[in-house]
Amino acid sequence: QQLQQELQNQRAEILSLRESVTQLQTQYQPPSAAQTRVRVRLPDPPKFDGKPHALRTWLPSIKAKIRSDQLDGANAFNYV
Repeated sequence: QQLQQELQNQRAEILSLRESVTQLQTQYQPPSAAQTRVRVRLPDPPKFDGKPHALRTWLPSIKAKIRSDQLDGANAFNYV
């Protein structure tokens, strides 16, 4: 008798939890593909003109651009 009551209570709790899960699933809206792919792009830095004083500002900007665009190896070399 007591085991049957406990079993009945467990079943009722399972049903209640399933309803809660269903409600939460209907409320949850995952971000769309467009929202997850939005990424800020850094502008292209100016071309290096070969002047030594310009290298101090150009080099960090090109490194940041390569890092933000996730370029590596030959792709990074070709970009520069």
